Amino acid sequence: MRIEAPTLAGLFEEAALAMTEAMTTSAAVEPRSSHELSLEAPELDLLLVDWLSELLFRYETRAWLVARATVEILSSDVYRLGARIEGEQHDPARHPLKVLLKAVTYHGLEVRQRGNVWAAQVIFDI
Repeated sequence: MRIEAPTLAGLFEEAALAMTEAMTTSAAVEPRSSHELSLEAPELDLLLVDWLSELLFRYETRAWLVARATVEILSSDVYRLGARIEGEQHDPARHPLKVLLKAVTYHGLEVRQRGNVWAAQVIFDI
């Protein structure tokens, strides 16, 4: 998956939606419930893997899909992510699976800023 956004927080928000779109039709997922979460990592690319892995874990253990995410990222000695995710339980009638993702990999992982645009590449194990 390759994604771009004008801000770093927006990049993480777009990554969550792109992952949902890889699994099902994201437009069919409604924001029926919300959860807060926080993560930290020493590098941005590792934070992105942790972020997507947490969302995948929620799908695998609770069948929960993301409809939208609001992310804040702070940096000091480590990168800290605070997020509110909204979504709902997977309903096979409304959310037909396209691909079942197994894991977020480190292969080909990139997070970078080019001018005024943040870009990332993530490869999933399917």
